[in-house]
Amino acid sequence: MFVSFLKGAPFLRLIICLSAGILIQIFMSLKLPVILATLAFTGILLFAASRLPVFVQYRYDWWRGIVLQWLVAGSGCMLVLLSDVRYHGHYFERNSKPGSLLQVRLEEPVQAKKKTLKTIVQVRYIVSGNTRIPAKGRLLVYLQMESNALRLRQGDQLLINGTTAPVSHSGNPGAFDYRRYCAGQQIYRQVYLQQDAWRLLQEREESYMQRWLSAGRVYCLQTLQQYIGGREAALAAALLIGYRYDLDSDMVQDYTNTGIVHIIAISGMHLALIYGALLWLLRWWPAHRFADILKGILIITLLWAFTLLTGASASVLRATVMFTFLTLGRFVLDRHTNVYNTLAASAFLLLCYEPRLLLDVGFQLSYLAVLSIVVAYRRLYHQLQFDNKWLNRLWDMTALTLAAQLFTLPVSLYYFHQFPLYFLPANMIAVPLSTVVLYGEIVLLIAGRIPAIAGIAGPLLRMIMQCMNMLVSKIGHLPGALPGDMQLQLFGVLCLYVCIGGLLLWMIHKWRQGLYVGLVAMTSWSAGGMILRLSEQHQRKMVVYNIPGHTVVDMVKGRRVWRVAGAEIADTLYDRYLRPAHVFYGATDQGMTRTCAEACLFPGFRVLIAGNKRLVVVDSILPELRPEKKLRTDYLLLSHNPHVDIRQLEKIFDAAYYIFDASNSLRNIQRWKSDCYVLTLRFFSVPDQGAYVVNF
Repeated sequence: MFVSFLKGAPFLRLIICLSAGILIQIFMSLKLPVILATLAFTGILLFAASRLPVFVQYRYDWWRGIVLQWLVAGSGCMLVLLSDVRYHGHYFERNSKPGSLLQVRLEEPVQAKKKTLKTIVQVRYIVSGNTRIPAKGRLLVYLQMESNALRLRQGDQLLINGTTAPVSHSGNPGAFDYRRYCAGQQIYRQVYLQQDAWRLLQEREESYMQRWLSAGRVYCLQTLQQYIGGREAALAAALLIGYRYDLDSDMVQDYTNTGIVHIIAISGMHLALIYGALLWLLRWWPAHRFADILKGILIITLLWAFTLLTGASASVLRATVMFTFLTLGRFVLDRHTNVYNTLAASAFLLLCYEPRLLLDVGFQLSYLAVLSIVVAYRRLYHQLQFDNKWLNRLWDMTALTLAAQLFTLPVSLYYFHQFPLYFLPANMIAVPLSTVVLYGEIVLLIAGRIPAIAGIAGPLLRMIMQCMNMLVSKIGHLPGALPGDMQLQLFGVLCLYVCIGGLLLWMIHKWRQGLYVGLVAMTSWSAGGMILRLSEQHQRKMVVYNIPGHTVVDMVKGRRVWRVAGAEIADTLYDRYLRPAHVFYGATDQGMTRTCAEACLFPGFRVLIAGNKRLVVVDSILPELRPEKKLRTDYLLLSHNPHVDIRQLEKIFDAAYYIFDASNSLRNIQRWKSDCYVLTLRFFSVPDQGAYVVNF
């Protein structure tokens, strides 16, 4: 059964091996000679096998299959290496010199943060004197909040200071790893620009395609703002072209709480609606071979134009490639293909184009949702039948929504640690209304130059979206709408998928062993959870958190956590920085302690004891103390910009490690780091390196 299934979907074997090679290279970073040696060895084996007698080749054909799969995996490693911009000869960080400038182009609109503006740029040239060297690479840019920066638009070119730093990340336990997220988009450096550190250039080097796409986005945004307006115009832009920069944060949170955030992010659902509309509009074309080919070309062209207009996110690319294959098979080749093979082929092509998409959450959820629908939707739908047409349609939508959750649930829990309980009623309301809105927006854009029609369509769409937002908000604020703190480890994700696969084989194909596989997987998951809980009982850690402007030091002992340094912080800061860490460590009890054992040995300083580790906190002016013998401590923590000098501290303390937390200014930290380099002292900068975690 399984062998015949693989023969009907050969791309499944290829995508599995390619994905394995990509993951190996991403997490192990094999060197180029190792990859080339592997590919050469597999090539030699295949060549030698082709020279063997036919009966030997036939008998040991399975060996050739293994070698071919190994070759595909090696190709996946090579794809990751070759696509890494850091190894490119024109990567800006390799060629930039002190004092040089960077000419960059804004890839996205400027986004307002609390204290700064943020955008992503593409580096085009390195400017040194009168020389301009071609360069490439993406850069994360933070700008000082001021009027000139607010007027910047996508496509503008700037001349900026070339001094960059690695992308920052908090490094707090359980926190979102923003540095890894940026690395998945090939962004490894960042820069903060004061008002006088950048200059807007008049030139705009855009291709005809880029100008056409920019003009299309501007027309869409202006039309939606003119005839819809308000925050509904921002929602309309997100629904239609994936422009999410103007969305209201409370609205986004409501859609997140109800599990329908995919509504306001261009995904396969939007492409499916547009694809269905194109088929309906072109149904009058005559059933002729030449007409079918023209119809297929027109559909593919329009789908890809829409994809480029929306920014070509991972989920949209998946849907577009898949619908392209379906259209080619139906209208050009006049044949229907295996849906599993089509799905795997689209993923294979996208990973060949950008292998790091494999770790993109949108890419994973998109393919898992489609696979889940293909596997379970029809079988679930046929479990119930209703004579009433409307009840049957309601059950159809319910079955589709439930089926889409089958394979996406484990990944969602792993990444987001939460599950929206009311996703079903929210989808029942939002999906039909958003479908009406999407088609209505297309009509509005077509009739945008006819005020009589647009003046009616715009307010009507605004009313529908206001109604949808109100209902979604009410559902999102129901008690228990979004249970959080669901910590699921990678081992648990694997066990869940093995269990789901085994149960599906048992229920669908009557494979009795599938039930046993599911039971073994659940037992393994339970055993893994028990081992994790036992290990948590024996953990002993001290954590210096990376919280800008604050000093917080926790001591974790077993499943209890104590605050040993730092005052109470706001609930928003606790939810953002400390709660993920406490969930990560499985902490169930929290408290405050100000234990200052052995403080008499360090008059004028705060002394904290964590197991066998001693931490001295310096947060003020040094006392008049000149001990005859240096005071021994494991860690010396400098916080809240104390007016001290490292050389003074080095005369008083024999410290194994100096720690500079995030409550200090960057200027002071840089001065202290320079002194530590000169004195050959070991130090740790929390703002630069992330939270400091030590076992005791």
